Amino acid sequence: MTAGGASSSIGRRPGIPGFARRLLGATFGRLGVPAREWACVIPIFLLAAADRFVNLPARGMWDMDQGYEMDAIWNAVQTRQLPTFGSPAFTIGPTFHHGAGFYDLMIPVSWLSNGSPTAVLAWITLFGLLVVPLVWWTARSMGGTAAGLAAALLAAVSPSLIQNSTFIWNPVLVEPGVAIACFGGWQAWRSRQPRWWIVAAAGTALAGQSHLTGLALVFPMSIFFLITAWQTPAGKRRKLLAWGLGGVALFVLTWMPWIVSELTHGFAETQAIMAFNQDDPPGADPLTRILISAIRIMAWPATGWPLNGVASGFPAALTVAGGVLVGLIWRVPGTLKGDSAATIRRTSSARRRPIATAPKGERPRQEKAGLLFVGGSLLLLILILGLGLKEVSMFPKNLNEEQYHSVADIFVILATGLVLGGIWRSTPLQGRAWSGRALASLALAGLVAIGVYNWPPIAAPDGGWAAAQTAASRLEQDVPSRELAMVSVPSFAPADAYGYPLRLDGIKFDAPRQASTIVVVCYTLWATGSCDGDAETAWLQENLRGVTTVLVDRWEPAPDRVLSVYRRAP
Repeated sequence: MTAGGASSSIGRRPGIPGFARRLLGATFGRLGVPAREWACVIPIFLLAAADRFVNLPARGMWDMDQGYEMDAIWNAVQTRQLPTFGSPAFTIGPTFHHGAGFYDLMIPVSWLSNGSPTAVLAWITLFGLLVVPLVWWTARSMGGTAAGLAAALLAAVSPSLIQNSTFIWNPVLVEPGVAIACFGGWQAWRSRQPRWWIVAAAGTALAGQSHLTGLALVFPMSIFFLITAWQTPAGKRRKLLAWGLGGVALFVLTWMPWIVSELTHGFAETQAIMAFNQDDPPGADPLTRILISAIRIMAWPATGWPLNGVASGFPAALTVAGGVLVGLIWRVPGTLKGDSAATIRRTSSARRRPIATAPKGERPRQEKAGLLFVGGSLLLLILILGLGLKEVSMFPKNLNEEQYHSVADIFVILATGLVLGGIWRSTPLQGRAWSGRALASLALAGLVAIGVYNWPPIAAPDGGWAAAQTAASRLEQDVPSRELAMVSVPSFAPADAYGYPLRLDGIKFDAPRQASTIVVVCYTLWATGSCDGDAETAWLQENLRGVTTVLVDRWEPAPDRVLSVYRRAP
């Protein structure tokens, strides 16, 4: 009687836990995501925000590229002229530029913050953080809850994504652009709403504008669009093509300054791209290039290889890349069994709905299409980048070349999430459903552990923007007037790392022969000779012949950099 009465009472009064479940279900259920899944997703989002925003002002390194980018952005603010081109790829020999989209997005923040690099960095970090929910939803709608959570967690802890979210450089927006493109393209396919192709085009444009290698994304996205058009019923194909043309127009519009400049300047940028050749050894044979490129591309998001040690990091890189490859070999061929056309065909009666509520016949088709889209795109990018850019299969010293293949990072994370989602539902031990979940959990824990182990440092080794400001203050004390000349040794390394904070403080710059104070920024890793000896002496003799100078100050503001202040003798 008592027990029965208690049971009846509990049934009438669900209490706070029951109320909270209903509230969460009503709030988040509109997206078709159950409260239990949100209980996993929200901590992942918070983790991603923490490992990117914690100590952010001191996170981003501050070197020549950061100074150059901020100087160009601030110049656009001061002159009120939008830049035609983005960052130059190199300053040696024939130069060419990337798109100006990165600058266009940073100009408003620079204007609002009076040129603060910290504000621009925070804006970049928000773009990087956006990747996590985008890959979660994309992987989830392809392969289910487990795939979405795995992809989100891998994106949250990825050392490459964290690094690219915490410093200023034009290629750092490639990954957000790819994530937006994949999300838009997949939503267009899944929801039968062709307007999503405008979002896909915007993401593709952002990736291409951030770095020219991001234009490789055009190929898989175009193929996916053509397949979608082929499988669309004839009565709806005209609408799809109209939205597709709108996406193409948006993409071309972002490149109009470049196009106009090319048409009016004899295709100077195109010629510079064709003439570009780094001073590296010749590339390996095609098979070797594909092999090394495949390992590098598939291992980079989780391991940071080869930057985290070419030799020491190779075992982990090979393990991760091999695991992803084996997983795709296990998952993708299964999608080709039977009628491959049915794999991606949509019925005209299908309706837009989250994968969690998709009918039994629709969910396998979505997963098969997602695996083909992600796996096929990843294979295509490996072939394009591996064979098209020898640098992807080379390991030069003192130079970060990972921006050449960052366009593939999102596909690697999506592929890994889909593989882990498949393992989660599998039964390696027949009749024991828990075996697949245990194996997937172990694999995910291993990838997370590798990622966390390879996280970038919580503080920039060069002291970041704060160290540059300190150096600028010392330089200002050494300058009797508000004018000086600033040069770099070697000449291809811009001196903007310290020129930008001086410019913000109102210092004017003269040519070396006219200035009474000359500041030499010397990079020890690249200078021919000693920065406090032969290298600077050679520059002075070559550029200030007949001018007597006196050294008044010299110090190392950051590792591998030397600042020397010379004053013209009276």
